[in-house]
Amino acid sequence: MGLVVFLVIGLATMGYGVYEAVLHYRLRRHGIRVRGLVARRESSAGTGGSGPTQHAVVEFVDDQGHMREVRDRGTGRSGLRVAGPALVIYLPGAPGTARIDDAWRSLWRIVPVLGFGCLFTGLALWELVRR
Repeated sequence: MGLVVFLVIGLATMGYGVYEAVLHYRLRRHGIRVRGLVARRESSAGTGGSGPTQHAVVEFVDDQGHMREVRDRGTGRSGLRVAGPALVIYLPGAPGTARIDDAWRSLWRIVPVLGFGCLFTGLALWELVRR
């Protein structure tokens, strides 16, 4: 039973990591970059007793002229102050794919997720082969 849980967690995490990596590649290759404005900061409950975390919310106008918002996926991002500028990138016709344009920060979010997924999947497969 434990092996199945490890395998499912590992594969799901790897799937999410691959999705984010492909989206990151597509955004870099085909994305539209626009200037946004940090509208506010939002708090969300922290995990594991770490307390609330802060996320910047950036407003931008998409290529159709509609006002949109994107919430920073990282926490405690320095340099993004309320009423300050922020670059946003999204796929044409899909403003829901919008991310704050910071390539290195995006990669440092993807790599650990993929590593965690590979570790869990590898441990489960290793244990299955060993039995």
